Amino acid sequence: MVINEVRKRVIEWEKKNWTPYPWRVDRTPYKVLIAELLLKRTTRQAVAREYPKFIQKFPDFNAIYSAPMEEVEEAFKHLGLYKQRAKQLKQLAEVIIRRYRGRVPDRWEDLVALPGIGIYLAGAVLSFGYGKKAPVLDSNVIRLLMRLTGIKAKRHEDYLRILWKLVPDEEHDYFNYGLIDLGALVCHYKRPRCDSCPLKEFCVYYLRNTSKGVAEYFENIYKELFYGVQKKLF
Repeated sequence: MVINEVRKRVIEWEKKNWTPYPWRVDRTPYKVLIAELLLKRTTRQAVAREYPKFIQKFPDFNAIYSAPMEEVEEAFKHLGLYKQRAKQLKQLAEVIIRRYRGRVPDRWEDLVALPGIGIYLAGAVLSFGYGKKAPVLDSNVIRLLMRLTGIKAKRHEDYLRILWKLVPDEEHDYFNYGLIDLGALVCHYKRPRCDSCPLKEFCVYYLRNTSKGVAEYFENIYKELFYGVQKKLF
């Protein structure tokens, strides 16, 4: 089945190209959430320098909640937008302390209801932090899914529904990291490195330039697979 082969290749590729960033090695729901907030509009290299210091100073949401705003702002200064980031994090800490007693919630509906937490962060916390099957959808993954399947959806939520069906029960963390990394490092916006992609044999975008007949074959397969997921896409 195509889906199983796609899953297998993404996971195998990620294991070979795995980068041991500190937030990927030592994972807790809190650490995953903090890392992903730091990574917004910031390079991985910059966050890798600042993340350990941030975690040491603020080991949990209680520390953030009780700290003066100036201290939280100072922790963000080398990452840009520090006032905006600090304000958002203080608001988030207050909600988690008062509503969840300092514990990051472990349900999708609770996570997406938190201030500043969208579908990407909710999926990351569940898959990477709690080890629960969930899709992790960012702009790079959307681009990869669009090219792979040939499906041009109307909303991000449409791709989210597709990804729910793609994410495997086992090793979903490697699969999600793999999609994120493939989208960021291989499936570039302007010049995708198709020859380096493990999914090119199943990719409608790539096959349209090499074998239109095969591209149409896979496009029809993907439509059939995901037709029940979101009929109005087609």
